[in-house]
Amino acid sequence: MPDAPKPPAEERLSVDDRLALDKFEPDAEPFIVVATDICRTCDTKPCLYICPAQVYRIAEGELVYNTDGCIELGACGIVCKHIGKGAIRWNYPRGGTGVEFRYG
Repeated sequence: MPDAPKPPAEERLSVDDRLALDKFEPDAEPFIVVATDICRTCDTKPCLYICPAQVYRIAEGELVYNTDGCIELGACGIVCKHIGKGAIRWNYPRGGTGVEFRYG
């Protein structure tokens, strides 16, 4: 797959535009696992607000997540542990998989 064209450096991009330039190679092993039974009892759900890639969202009253596009910040696991209920287990993907930043 050819590299995505890079916009001029002086062009200001939104976070969404920058995330769209990243390349993501999925891992066969999940690097984010959510204990949904614990998550259901969490009132704050801080993962919804901390993730810039919007990996987590609410659909039909339940938390759903999709690791495709995760930028591997790891903040979701930290806030879940300290503000939420500790339902998220997060690790870096195995070598050769995960996100490859292409701009900025």
